[in-house]
Amino acid sequence: MSSRVLLLRRLGRLKETNRRWKETVFKMDVGSQREQNSGPIIPQLSKYHVDDDTNRERDDEPVIPLNPIETPNPLTLSALPHDLLRSIFERLSFADFHRAKIVCSTWNSISKQTVPKEIRSPWLILFPDDGVNGCVLYNPDEDRIYKSVRDFSGTIFLANSGNWFLVMDSKSNLYIIDVFSENRIDLPPLESLMSDNFTFERKGDKKFRWQVTNLPDALIVRYPKAEELRGLLWVDEKTEEFVAVWFFEYSCNFLAFHKKGDDHYRHIQLQSVLLPDVFVSVSDIVLRGYFLYIARSTDYIQILDLSKQQGFEDVTQNDSFNMLSRSGPWGYQIILRIVVTTSGEVLVVINNLYETNIESRKSFRLFKKDPIPHPNKHYNSLVEVDSLGDEEALLLDLGITVPGIEPNSIYFTRYDRVFHQWDLRESNLDICVFNLETKTLKRFPSLSDMKLKDARWFLPCI
Repeated sequence: MSSRVLLLRRLGRLKETNRRWKETVFKMDVGSQREQNSGPIIPQLSKYHVDDDTNRERDDEPVIPLNPIETPNPLTLSALPHDLLRSIFERLSFADFHRAKIVCSTWNSISKQTVPKEIRSPWLILFPDDGVNGCVLYNPDEDRIYKSVRDFSGTIFLANSGNWFLVMDSKSNLYIIDVFSENRIDLPPLESLMSDNFTFERKGDKKFRWQVTNLPDALIVRYPKAEELRGLLWVDEKTEEFVAVWFFEYSCNFLAFHKKGDDHYRHIQLQSVLLPDVFVSVSDIVLRGYFLYIARSTDYIQILDLSKQQGFEDVTQNDSFNMLSRSGPWGYQIILRIVVTTSGEVLVVINNLYETNIESRKSFRLFKKDPIPHPNKHYNSLVEVDSLGDEEALLLDLGITVPGIEPNSIYFTRYDRVFHQWDLRESNLDICVFNLETKTLKRFPSLSDMKLKDARWFLPCI
């Protein structure tokens, strides 16, 4: 009997088993499933639908029963022809692709030789208010939620890049983790931060002590709390290089960063140590690759290159960047965000979502630096941008544009991703996609009944 028929029958049996699973999970504890020298194994992804109307298995494919009497000498799964396996892997959905990778080491190897289907939309990581398992994943293309058996309760997701997330556990330890493979990289303790200007010590699981040491005539001491910690992350999926950045939003006036291979954090002094509340002068921060973009409320974008062997280099251009009036083009208070495109251009993004309850009036607007500066102005004016181009979409949670997904779209979850805006209404989570061309908002009705405390867009990578 041909190996193709054998494979179809085995897949039929797997489908029959999956029919019995009404609520399944993407499994995170996969140590027992690993084979020697098989490389990283992606945990099993299984699914349940968000509501009863969609919680039904699809019946558009026949189930092929497996009769062991007809196969007295069956082939093992790993012995199937590789060209056949590659052909099948190319047709699998994102979830099924990851599910197939854990069958055996041979299938895992074949998956690395396969060009999978393109991901048409970012996913959402959702944090239910009930705290069950800490988080779930949502795929808009399938309108399905994937639930983790790993208990992420007590952890805080600070930032993300591709499949990787910067996470702080209940004892204020940092690590980055691939939410699909559970590959994990532990980061140095926060108190490993090195500086000639201050000391930084841990005082329990949730509290730290920061004291200025380079001003002998001044006593400046702060006690930042873990709940104030904010973060940024960039991971290169191919080279596995990464940069993690963190800072305390209210108590300290520095950024700390860590690169692959370091055993401690380096600090970035933002301003004079006499101004501990320096972040009131910073409106947004974006990390793209090794470049850190800091939007100053004093009308310029500071750019730091973190790739240097020793510390970092300030590569900020000399010209100022007019960040618009705080009253904004709509005539009232607005939230300013910056975005860095794939070409390295900086855009300013504003929205009025929290100012109006009329859906048709909700909107986003983009601005860029005027390519023809005014000769009598010391700063560059901004001009409005009508399009991101046919290849770009904007993930506002990350502050970057990405190719390959729905073009001219802005993926949005909340106003204060980097800095909390205490003057906004209590709940500022607003999950949507705005199309710049049609000026329309797309919502996700299946999420409307979920009580969420947070959500983040991320772009999965195979």
